[in-house]
Amino acid sequence: MSNRLRLTLAAVLLAGTAASAYAAPKAKPAVSPLDAEANAFLAQLPVTETSPAAITARCDAALALGTKAEKALEARKGAATIAGDYKSYDTLNLIVGDANNEMYLVSQTSTVKEVRDAAEACLPRLSDLGTAIGLSRPIYDRLAAIPAKGLDAKTAFTLKKQLTNYRLSGVDKDDDTRARVKALNTEITEAGILFEKNIRDDKGDIALKPEELKGLPQDYIDAHKPGADGLVHITYDYPDVIPVFDFADIRETRKKVLAGYSNRGWPANDAALKTLLEKRYELAQVLGYPDYAHLITADKMIGSPERAAKFLDDVNAAAKPGADAENAELLAFARTLDPSIERLERYDNSYMSNKLRKAKYDVDAAEVRQYFTLSKSRSGIFALVHDLFGADIRPWNTKVWSPDVTAWELYDGNRLVGRFYLDLSPRAGKYNHAAQFPIRTGVEGRQVPVGALVTNFPATGPMDHGDVTTFLHEFGHLIHDMYSGHTQYGTQSMGALQWDFIEAPSQLLEEWTWNYDTLKGFASNDKGEPIPEALVKKMNAGRHFGEPTMWKGQLAYSAVSLNFYDRKPDFDLASTYDEQIARYSMFPPMPGTHSYAAFGHLNGYSAIYYTYVWSKAIALDLFTKFQADGMRNPQTAMRYRKLVLEPGGSQDANVLIENFLGRPLSLEAFKKELQTK
Repeated sequence: MSNRLRLTLAAVLLAGTAASAYAAPKAKPAVSPLDAEANAFLAQLPVTETSPAAITARCDAALALGTKAEKALEARKGAATIAGDYKSYDTLNLIVGDANNEMYLVSQTSTVKEVRDAAEACLPRLSDLGTAIGLSRPIYDRLAAIPAKGLDAKTAFTLKKQLTNYRLSGVDKDDDTRARVKALNTEITEAGILFEKNIRDDKGDIALKPEELKGLPQDYIDAHKPGADGLVHITYDYPDVIPVFDFADIRETRKKVLAGYSNRGWPANDAALKTLLEKRYELAQVLGYPDYAHLITADKMIGSPERAAKFLDDVNAAAKPGADAENAELLAFARTLDPSIERLERYDNSYMSNKLRKAKYDVDAAEVRQYFTLSKSRSGIFALVHDLFGADIRPWNTKVWSPDVTAWELYDGNRLVGRFYLDLSPRAGKYNHAAQFPIRTGVEGRQVPVGALVTNFPATGPMDHGDVTTFLHEFGHLIHDMYSGHTQYGTQSMGALQWDFIEAPSQLLEEWTWNYDTLKGFASNDKGEPIPEALVKKMNAGRHFGEPTMWKGQLAYSAVSLNFYDRKPDFDLASTYDEQIARYSMFPPMPGTHSYAAFGHLNGYSAIYYTYVWSKAIALDLFTKFQADGMRNPQTAMRYRKLVLEPGGSQDANVLIENFLGRPLSLEAFKKELQTK
């Protein structure tokens, strides 16, 4: 997942940030007083502030400057031009969008609760301004009056996209309707913030007897000592729960932990989610759409919720034979370990799959994880992007918001491409998933992109191979953001890409965590011995076992996302969630749990969680080129960087795909993988 989906003008303007084509810098045009003021404002990075008053003052300054820029653009007279009107509009996007980016990051990562609260309080105010800009008829009229004749293809595409976003936001509605849209977007922002806050703040406390940890690795047991009550207390953080699902021999332990984990954010999020659904439904109705799913898919590659639903069913048909065969094999195997098992439950899947891989492919997940730590994985990822894309990553000497955060700069030769923070391990009050957070939108000759990677991996000791894959996935979003941060306008950024393409580049990079030539460079045990090639071969032999089942699970979550938003929200949350899970997943819903309450993507992705499945199909199609040329072929990798990553959102995603592959998108590689067992 990536919070790159938090776009420049909050929820209403479906706009973006920046993209890149590494041409020689052009002579800088004269800077207007307002641009100079904006540049000075954006040069500050107050993400390390520990004072609520400072955050509020920063928020006030952003709103004042944004309002000033908005009024100046609305007051422009004379012939409308790209150099004048659109550049001013882009500056306005930078002010409001980057202020939103920094406040969201602070709200999710600050070590001071009062600071997080102050940043959260700012977000609805910025959303209000973003909505006002998105509904400004004078701004729309100025942009619409810019002559398209003579514009280069990327600029023409960008202008057309912004005008489409304006129409989707309701700019052409009457005053009363625009006022209602503005109010609804404020309410949507507030409901979304509360929904995510309830998930983030619910750390959990699952009490287990020490003997219930049987089967878990010794490093886990050593790190989870009993408390004064003689019980081991674990949280809902990934380093606490994932090893339980992977290794706990006692079925009741896995069930107990999953039951707690699946109730994160509940019951508080019943009301928050209901409000979110209701307000988005009303917004869609006000804008002339039957429901929010139709509104949010209107500008995506997939085009409509009907086409999305058909895609889910098509993938399900391709995945079902393999998943049925896997399930039968896994159930038969599970019964050799526990004859009492009548059917497999969700809490059995990781554990039994690991056991089967060990028996069938001689792959022991506990053995594999001894070769990975967070520090070594970071070094390996840095080396990989250097080898593929020429990325030279160096320490960045700057303040950070927590002692465990590190800061880095990415260079291309002597050219600074971007800067980023890594905030990789859990702590109290911190965002508890994994995502890339944009902070500054890159614009060629104006400012370099700045971002942050926020994850929850174990700070010390072994980490699962799956964690390494997640790390590289999220880092893929980060470098996409960095490389796409050098186009002429911020509104040509990665964030302006169709959302149902945005996961593809990161899903593509996941393939390299299965490549021995990559792993041997950093994966080693505590004796310094590199991961054996034979082990990596066995990992790959068993890699695809469980994938049809996993993708059916993703289809289930996609169906939840789609069906929560493609109708009037007068349904029961729990029963509708369970119905969609049962429709696609190989594992029945777990009684007494309310996983929808912790499904954070229902806010950020709303109806379009199908993006993960759709983007996977794109990623595997892109990967066919690397398979043909060699995974570590630097010419192919650099061509991919230039044709897919650097353009950001300055071109349609279908164009990016065809430019790289020399043909349109095909789903055949994905279907083939689903049928591989």
